[in-house]
Amino acid sequence: MTTPPISTVCFDLDGTLLTYNQNPDAVLATAFDDAGVEQFCDPTQLWAAADDVDDADDDIDFLTKTFRAAGERHDGATDSPDVLAQAYDDATDHTDVSFRPGAQTALERAREHGRVGLITNGGRATQRQKLDALDIHDAFEIHVYAGEMTPPKPATEPFERATTALDADPERTLYVGNSLRHDVAGARAAGLQAAWFPVEGDGGDHDGHDPHHVFDSLHDLGDVL
Repeated sequence: MTTPPISTVCFDLDGTLLTYNQNPDAVLATAFDDAGVEQFCDPTQLWAAADDVDDADDDIDFLTKTFRAAGERHDGATDSPDVLAQAYDDATDHTDVSFRPGAQTALERAREHGRVGLITNGGRATQRQKLDALDIHDAFEIHVYAGEMTPPKPATEPFERATTALDADPERTLYVGNSLRHDVAGARAAGLQAAWFPVEGDGGDHDGHDPHHVFDSLHDLGDVL
């Protein structure tokens, strides 16, 4: 079945348009050291545990629940996940970020094509640091900070809020993200088209999800549009 032509593009932020420059192993090790907790997971295991977090009040609460979930998965100490969360946030420089391949070109192409929005899990204060560091805050007509303004993805509310604000037809809106569970599943549940741009090493297995498009680079967006 053919999909309707795309008139609007919305993007995820972390892992899709940008990546952190800091070494993730070093950041996590610093967090465990500063919290005085024996390290019980690596970065890949930590963020895999984030899939167990369905809701959070803010970024620190999300990290707290993620560390608790990782501790439960890997037999680690879970009596002070809030301390670990704060230590991890303190060790992270949210301004030390870079574009993922093709991100600048994709944003320019999307803006030439139609209306453009941002739908990202994370609080406004944290995410704004990254947007300002890359000078792309004004590239989007609408910013939806899911977890602060709405429930976090994969809830449908963030996508619905964005398409309503953009006066966009969900069926003609493409959402580009790197997470099958949060981005692809959430977008599809809200009636949007979904493009999956996996981080290195994640490609191949769709894990039961069905993105409309799979990108090797964000340069692929031009072909879809």
